Amino acid sequence: METYHLRENRVQPFARFEHAKPGHGSGAGYERWRSTEHRPHTASTGREDVYVAHHRLLAVVECYSLDEPIESVLDDLAKKDVHHRNGVKWDNRPENIEPVEHARHASITQEQVRAWAEDEKREQRQRAAGVSDGDLCDGCGEPAEPLATSPGFAGERCLECAKQESDGEPIEV
Repeated sequence: METYHLRENRVQPFARFEHAKPGHGSGAGYERWRSTEHRPHTASTGREDVYVAHHRLLAVVECYSLDEPIESVLDDLAKKDVHHRNGVKWDNRPENIEPVEHARHASITQEQVRAWAEDEKREQRQRAAGVSDGDLCDGCGEPAEPLATSPGFAGERCLECAKQESDGEPIEV
């Protein structure tokens, strides 16, 4: 491994936390740690910005056993993506991140994108038809009349969702 020197060639003496700009590129929108390192083999005056996504750092300590050698953890993580279960890039709670194989992560992400696109199309159709949010079932998101309430769930539901979610509590229409 080559030796890199801090403070030479305007290299930052410390890493800093930042947010990547929103967008669609690799790393866009993620929280990350950034440092600048002196690397003589780098074309731009021997300086190189190094970025590490915050969720990848958290995965090292939250998703692997503390007894596992760090080299083994880093080798395993290098072959994987860190997936945010709820799709929110900045939600780095331990229960929301998991290392997954690249192909599986691509499949999960595409599923989420398709689902979000379907939701957007449905909302556009509803707006075009003059349906307001107050006319929608909080369970399935579809327009419904009448809407029902119950102590068994929060919000208003269509009758079908109300029957499924009321847990035997009375339903009021």
